[in-house]
Amino acid sequence: MRLAIASTVGTSLLRNFVADTRFRSIVERFAMVDWDRVAVDDPRNTYPSGVICRALKNVELLAKLEQFALENPVRALAEVNGIETTLTKFPTPRGAVDVVLIASQTCNSLLCAQIARKVLKAMGYSNVEVVEVKALKSVDEFDEGLLELLDKVVEHIEGYLKRGYKVVVSATPGFKAETAFLTIVAMLLGIPSIYIHESFKAPVTLPVLPIRVDTATLSEVLELFRSSNCVDKGVAINVLGEKLSEYLFTQIITEKPGGEVCLRVWLSKLLKIVEQRIKE
Repeated sequence: MRLAIASTVGTSLLRNFVADTRFRSIVERFAMVDWDRVAVDDPRNTYPSGVICRALKNVELLAKLEQFALENPVRALAEVNGIETTLTKFPTPRGAVDVVLIASQTCNSLLCAQIARKVLKAMGYSNVEVVEVKALKSVDEFDEGLLELLDKVVEHIEGYLKRGYKVVVSATPGFKAETAFLTIVAMLLGIPSIYIHESFKAPVTLPVLPIRVDTATLSEVLELFRSSNCVDKGVAINVLGEKLSEYLFTQIITEKPGGEVCLRVWLSKLLKIVEQRIKE
């Protein structure tokens, strides 16, 4: 069996590295003490010019991080912990496992992804790829970020499924919004997820539930927004009637100042993916 594991990337490596007193001098020299929790919109964390991004090219710091991570990969990196735990549920030789690391386009996430890739390759995993997705910086950019996550992740998952791989999602590391969304997508695509909570001693498998999107019910919504993502609210009322209030409440449709209502762009994409899966 060939297995592919998709995992989001967090910043546990930086937190654990800073906590190790052996590396205090280098932590102080690079002012790393809060790198694991720097805000997405902090200038130091802004890709590609942020201060933390410079670490991606600093040979000495990369070597120290890699040295630390290789000493005990499972303890140092939540990504490795999640991936290794996945293999306890789905026993497969590492040489027959491909890994997709989904990293937010922020400096600290990309730094951790770079080290995680090197460590996983050193551990014998067949192929390890880092996929960058738009960081969820603000409410205004949230839908756009989820759309990119959906586009890139589904593309990779579908690619593996078509080549006969079994696919599993590791939902432990990374930003909560990304991991939650990835888990939902996994369920809709019919693939299981593995989650490890720090208070649990054993991993939890989130099974493939018999969840289906009622595309028939939403067909009139898709038809309304077929030519444009936003329409006049009056037009929407004429087409949807009282259902518009329901869709606004459930956030399938959002209302903009000025009298327009808009379909969530990632929802439209998700519905098309689900419809394609049903046809197959």
